[in-house]
Amino acid sequence: MSAWQVRKEGAPDVLSLPTAAEVLTGLRDGNFLPTDEVKGPIDTAWLAIEVHPTFAEAAEEIEPPPEEADDTHLDMNPLIDVCLVLLIFFILTITYASIERALDVPEDSSEDKGVPKVPLDELKDRVFKVIVTMVPDANHPKGERPVIKIDGKEVAQDRLFIEMQTVINSTGRKEMLMDIDKNVPWGIETAILDAAKGNKVHRIINNQRTR
Repeated sequence: MSAWQVRKEGAPDVLSLPTAAEVLTGLRDGNFLPTDEVKGPIDTAWLAIEVHPTFAEAAEEIEPPPEEADDTHLDMNPLIDVCLVLLIFFILTITYASIERALDVPEDSSEDKGVPKVPLDELKDRVFKVIVTMVPDANHPKGERPVIKIDGKEVAQDRLFIEMQTVINSTGRKEMLMDIDKNVPWGIETAILDAAKGNKVHRIINNQRTR
């Protein structure tokens, strides 16, 4: 048999070509792949075109076909970047909102030479007092616990809103004097401010000793 035979790898269908030059032409034209098998007139076994001595050099010069893009692949990196930016934005927004309370705090004026004095009688008619101190408590993990008093009445933290509402409704006073010990946890002060905001307290005078 003088013809050259070409087939797909392991395929039963065989194409016969009279010369090796035609096999080479088919390879260069893309009709055959370097991995297709070829068998020459003197060959005893099938060999891939890319390893056959007659075509190995030509097969190396042929560039492999470009890989098709996988349309099913989804690049998650841009989505992750956007999520991280949004996360940072929400964290900063929430942090700022927790610090910024809608309080009517008067700004200091460079022309002020001292603290203006308010008559005691006038202050009593406008302001209710919220005092928070730390008292010793052997049963508390830190050895002391915060005590909250609204106009002298001790109030639990979870009843701040209701008790503050009762004082405002019964007295008509909508300004608050807040006196807090320096060791009181920040969460207590935040709860008081939230209760005041919920009750639409007009003004808060913060007499906090230090923070």
